[in-house]
Amino acid sequence: MWGISLENKPSIFLYKQMMDNLLDGIVAIDLEGSVTYCNAVAQKMLGIDFCPVGIVLSELDVPNLVPFLSDARSGDKLNINYHSGTLQVTYQDLMQDGLRLGAMLMLSDIGQKQRAERIRREFTANVSHELKTPLTSISGYAEMIATGIAHEEDIVRFASRIQSESNRMLSLISDIIKLSELDEVGRSQHSEPTDLFAVAEECVEILKPTAILRGVTVQLFGDKTVVVGNRSLLQELIYNLLDNSIRYNRDNGWVKLRVTDKTIKIRDTGIGIAKKHQQHIFERFYRVDKSRSKETGGTGLGLAIVKHICEQHHANLELESSVGIGTTITITFP
Repeated sequence: MWGISLENKPSIFLYKQMMDNLLDGIVAIDLEGSVTYCNAVAQKMLGIDFCPVGIVLSELDVPNLVPFLSDARSGDKLNINYHSGTLQVTYQDLMQDGLRLGAMLMLSDIGQKQRAERIRREFTANVSHELKTPLTSISGYAEMIATGIAHEEDIVRFASRIQSESNRMLSLISDIIKLSELDEVGRSQHSEPTDLFAVAEECVEILKPTAILRGVTVQLFGDKTVVVGNRSLLQELIYNLLDNSIRYNRDNGWVKLRVTDKTIKIRDTGIGIAKKHQQHIFERFYRVDKSRSKETGGTGLGLAIVKHICEQHHANLELESSVGIGTTITITFP
């Protein structure tokens, strides 16, 4: 870091990789205030594409930072408004053998942490609510059977409801686990050349019984198109899109899935989504029509999973929808 070449030093290179993958930004400066190191996170927070070693920190034009450095002592903190959020800067002296070599600045995005904490609280509350509803139903029916309150002719119907609510819980838990896996920072996913059309064919076949049951015609168009990605996640993406189009369709409606030129386009004759809801439907547990979601058995997490998978594959996600006409979702891979 301090004038050490990274060439032929794999341990230093690995150390740099580790620093670049931290959640916080790190900037190191020498006694003259020149930058000796700046990790990728710090560059992103400061809105700069490249931070050359040797540049004077004042040239980066970070408001309030330079005056802070002139008076700061090790451990001091400062909150500065930068871009659209607030950065907390922590100053730490860099010492070696009792000599001060410079300083390290640790940058933390306070706004991002607050948003993450709010999302976590909302997610926990929603999960508790979503699990409580089927559990209450299962407990009630089971108690009626166990205590003999249920008539013999009702037992089969009650057992069927218990099974239905249990399946609903299993689907919810499965989606929660999937989202948790996608949320893990730095979690590596195995990537390989994957034919999206072949994956789409599998999803159509899996969901064929659901489509027939709901009276929805599903058509697949296109040809072989290969992208580099995680095959399991790509199958999850297409499955969730197709399942959603089938669930929220009208009687005798149709779904047309086209896969070509590294693009997935799915059109349906469903209920459509009003403009005011369109920016929210990829949020967790967001439902346009809660009664319809309960009727169809949706978990409210399918499109959130789709968004996460698109982000992991650097794919562009577009939505077009009109109430009573239908919805078109287009995903384009790089």
